[in-house]
Amino acid sequence: MSELFEEPGLPDHRHVGHHLAGLSGVDLAKAAPATVKIWEARGLALLAMARGDKAEAERVMANINSRRKRGKKTGAGQTPKDER
Repeated sequence: MSELFEEPGLPDHRHVGHHLAGLSGVDLAKAAPATVKIWEARGLALLAMARGDKAEAERVMANINSRRKRGKKTGAGQTPKDER
């Protein structure tokens, strides 16, 4: 299915997502599968922006944000408030 998102001259969205995570200090090799999916979706949104497809990027990010609002938070934001 990822072939649908691949375009000539652009890297794979998974690679972009892993690179973005690495730049942010997130090690996806040790991350939960849901966290990996979120970073890969961010890579997909970035590639959509690179193509000039802002609407697609917004759809991808809206899907991520709606999952987080439904209580499926992942990543660094999971620390309890009293530990911050």
